[in-house]
Amino acid sequence: MDVNDYMQDVSDTILRDGNGEQGRTVTVLDVSRQSGVSTATVSRVINQSPKVSPATRVRVLKAIEKLGYMRNHSARALARQRTDTIGVVFPGIDSGFFSEVLKGINEYAVSRDYHLMVAFSQGDQGEHDRVAEYLQAGRVDALILMNLGMSDQFVRQAAQRELPIVLIDRPVKDARVASVMIDNRSGADAAMTHLLGLGHQRIAILAGPDGTIDAEQRFEGCQHAAKRAGYAFDKDLIWPGNFFWESGYELMNHWLDAGKPLPDAMFALNDPMAMGVMEAMHEHSLSVPDDMALVGFDDVQAARYLGLTTVRSPMHEMGRIASEAAINLVTGGRTQLEQVLATDLVVRRSCGVESKS
Repeated sequence: MDVNDYMQDVSDTILRDGNGEQGRTVTVLDVSRQSGVSTATVSRVINQSPKVSPATRVRVLKAIEKLGYMRNHSARALARQRTDTIGVVFPGIDSGFFSEVLKGINEYAVSRDYHLMVAFSQGDQGEHDRVAEYLQAGRVDALILMNLGMSDQFVRQAAQRELPIVLIDRPVKDARVASVMIDNRSGADAAMTHLLGLGHQRIAILAGPDGTIDAEQRFEGCQHAAKRAGYAFDKDLIWPGNFFWESGYELMNHWLDAGKPLPDAMFALNDPMAMGVMEAMHEHSLSVPDDMALVGFDDVQAARYLGLTTVRSPMHEMGRIASEAAINLVTGGRTQLEQVLATDLVVRRSCGVESKS
């Protein structure tokens, strides 16, 4: 067994055990005495410093395994004036988009021995309260904020504090923060172009909530594609959604209950709303795509099972990059302050064209 394999075995043992031989806390000094090396050498092994010979490393790891030593993260954080914790504030967890991003954040944080402290806001005031709490409490080393409704001015003021901030899917000009975005405009342009290319003449747009950057950028992408194709939107076919399943369901029900003719196609600017539309049509004995073609945005997991044509957002990657940026800002690592991630159109049966992938 080589040193790396042995270290992995010891790590597993520490996670399982960690209580010491006599039910008391095992210290670095205990490991030092057991292995016959200095406490400084034990610390180097624990922190995976390369300045330790393989033989000494194995001897210290054997002592750690025998004694069941576990690092005291609280004491280490106090000594370095860090908590090894990242605060995350999201508007909610209802959407598969948020959960996928959160998975990416957590996956990278764990790989760097960081923890997450996650809060979900309840409206604009809740968002301000959560962020203010993190800024004042000193319990986190950095903040990751996901497309919240707070004003740019509030974000700028928060960024003036010493706490590093990373924004997901929401840039703020002239603020000392890092941001990770997806290319909403190009994604929506591709989806709209696809529907127009299929010959649809009456295309409805189920928009997102006013004031959110992703909703605005996606609608701009639709407009750009329409202008390029010489297509004029019917104002009656631009519906005000809110990015939740219920808005797609209720708006489609209202339209059908009023006896209005279905559009040829609909582009819902996120997947949950598209799924709400599908459910309402099903309850009226209508089908997608036979009665209306449908396209969504994000490619959440359920979209794949429902055969929904959609724009794939790199949700997991977005979370991972945001987590990496936050930790690098804390530790002094190299950080790209503005990143925009590409999207892809995924063609499935809901638009009337079977996917070739």
